[in-house]
Amino acid sequence: MAITEKKLEEQNPAQAPTLGMGAGTFGQQAQQRSNIAQGGSGRFTNLQQYIKANEANPNAQLLQREGQRRQEELGTRQQEFTRQAEPIKQQLEGIRSGQQFVQSALQDPTKVVQDPKNIERFAQYRTQGIGDVETPFQQLQTARGQLGAQQEQIASGLETIQRDPNALQNFIQSQRMNPSLATRGENVLDRFLTQSTESGQRAIAGLGTTAEAIRGTQAPSIIGDVESLRSQIQGQPLTAGEVQNVISGTVKPEEEFIRGINNLYVASKVGIGNQISPIKSKITPNRIINPVTGREEINYAFEGLPTFTYQRPQTTTQATENDIKKAEKQFNDYNYYNQAIKDIDSAIARSENVINRLSSQGIDPFDPTNNQLQQAKDSLAKQREIKTNLMLGASNRDYSLVPFYQEYINLANTSKENILQNLDPTRLSRIQALEQLAGSTPFTPLLQTRVS
Repeated sequence: MAITEKKLEEQNPAQAPTLGMGAGTFGQQAQQRSNIAQGGSGRFTNLQQYIKANEANPNAQLLQREGQRRQEELGTRQQEFTRQAEPIKQQLEGIRSGQQFVQSALQDPTKVVQDPKNIERFAQYRTQGIGDVETPFQQLQTARGQLGAQQEQIASGLETIQRDPNALQNFIQSQRMNPSLATRGENVLDRFLTQSTESGQRAIAGLGTTAEAIRGTQAPSIIGDVESLRSQIQGQPLTAGEVQNVISGTVKPEEEFIRGINNLYVASKVGIGNQISPIKSKITPNRIINPVTGREEINYAFEGLPTFTYQRPQTTTQATENDIKKAEKQFNDYNYYNQAIKDIDSAIARSENVINRLSSQGIDPFDPTNNQLQQAKDSLAKQREIKTNLMLGASNRDYSLVPFYQEYINLANTSKENILQNLDPTRLSRIQALEQLAGSTPFTPLLQTRVS
């Protein structure tokens, strides 16, 4: 534009400069003024020469700067859109975090309830829901539509200047220091030079290229972030009712599990029904000196089972009624021999005491006429024979299930809560933690029932 360097006070609203005058629109170059002076008329006689002389007019630069300004304007609007969308993204991230918290809490309730704040947070979601997704998302969509309209408006504005001569002329006029002082002739000539010079033509074409670039500019990436979050959130619990449904879906299997605790469960958990190596009692011969006769005798010591010290098998299988009956038989058999041997040991001790007492009274232990002493000796011999037979009988029996059956009968008639406390405390802790999260006691009545 050829008048940008002209001082404001030189512009006359009544008489703006005209073509060919030294101080006019196209009188900027010294060579041009020289040519005018040589011609004597003050005007160009060759239009191409005139256009070439005004090749360096600043109008092309104004158009280039306008394209840059419009690109910067789009960037500013995208930044503003991103600032508006960031709280929406954060809101959806908070909802997704809440959903993940609910999921993790129900997967590992024992860990979550260790912190009272977690219980309060879960209770809030259970009673109030996790959040609303669609309202903020629609707000984003509205803002996105506005941004798209602004983007199209910016691109269309450049294309209008490129295609419409009047728009081009009005734009150039608007860039004057005082647009109202320009005459119509000056404005037309400014447009003519912009359209006719090579620099102007390149600048006009550049407006279209810039418009295409603006129109093709991708939307801010935060839109994709929000859409991805929305996709992750959809289908997951949001309302209080949906959270309650998820809780119910977790509680019901545990309720069925507790109802299913029976004697077979107890038997399998304590080890009955597993493959266990046979365990037999031992009889150890001990050589002793009989204090009555003074003779060397062999006494047998019965070594009972190291009861209830075995490590429970890691692999549990479903125990059958036959397995339990087998364990019960072993247990009763073991108790029979164990008690019988204890009883015979007591009888032997009594007989030995009788013999010792009679001997201390001065009665000859070898006197066959002493019937009382002889009866005591005969009884002692018979009792020792009985003990030997008992120990031999016990030593040939399998007592592998005895330790486990003892634990079985100790638990089988107790509450299910006590059974879990002893056999699966981790599961019991999970069940009790679920009650805290559910805000009710669906398991307590079931845990108080006993195994029949």
